[in-house]
Amino acid sequence: MKKLIVLATLAALPAVAMADVTISGNLAVGVVNTKETGKGSINTENRTNGEIKFAGSDDLGNGLKAVWQIASRINLSAQSDNSRDNLWAGRDSYVGLDGSFGRVTLGNIYLMPTSGAMAIFENNSATFESAIYDQGTRYNNTISYKAPAFAGLTTTVQHSFGSSSANEQAKNYADALSLAYEIGAVSLSYDNLSEKLNAQGKKNKLHELNGSVALDALTLQAGYATGKNESTNKKVKGWGVAASYAMGNVTPKFGYWREGDSKTNGVTANDGHKAYALGVEYALSKRTRTGVEFAKANFDDPATADKRTATVYLGTKF
Repeated sequence: MKKLIVLATLAALPAVAMADVTISGNLAVGVVNTKETGKGSINTENRTNGEIKFAGSDDLGNGLKAVWQIASRINLSAQSDNSRDNLWAGRDSYVGLDGSFGRVTLGNIYLMPTSGAMAIFENNSATFESAIYDQGTRYNNTISYKAPAFAGLTTTVQHSFGSSSANEQAKNYADALSLAYEIGAVSLSYDNLSEKLNAQGKKNKLHELNGSVALDALTLQAGYATGKNESTNKKVKGWGVAASYAMGNVTPKFGYWREGDSKTNGVTANDGHKAYALGVEYALSKRTRTGVEFAKANFDDPATADKRTATVYLGTKF
């Protein structure tokens, strides 16, 4: 009888393996030379990209599906002290429902889902050293609703219930709204994030606008971001542009970002900077790429050291 039970269990295993599961990922490592003004340069081998995803769905009938995903950040370079590295389900990981009403997901989810459109570089981009651009946050205890696209417009509303706390008043939470519009070769997006900082209800607020147009092989992008910390009453604004041009297997890239001086209670600080990025990527195949990049941040304050990085990388997707 026991043998029959074992045989029946083994016979069922192939059916489990045939479940609707997709495995995908993106892995890349670069040799990076980093230098600050007045200091010698440092060579390191760094993760420039790294993620693995397991995703699937279950057809519930009547156009309704259960959806799920587990994503983890992968670091193939030397062991680091970054707590996010190789953390199981540390990236967007959720379970939810998808239907004619849209998609509802619950789990560990990135707020401001369409931010960072100008982050087209493998390593440091034109927004190098920015404190406000592409600063969305991944929160656990989050519920996200993505409405069906209507006339090219997609709306996403998100809320994080925050970490557990004995003092409910001090409990942190966050809300986000994202609007994305596409018509032909033109894409526009707006992301808003509001994070509660303390028991007094002070918030950190971020707003980001992005636009892009694809003209055959040429892609042009522009971005704007503003942030305010209500606890310190500090405000920052910035803007930038980026472009890429695909010539067969070769794609040159360029980017520029200008972050203005911050203002605290109406007093302007000399802490703004300009950042530049140049790069060339070569497609070895549809999945594998290599390239070189250079990024530099020049700070307005002469007392703040300028920074630059040069990167040679190799990566592949699966």
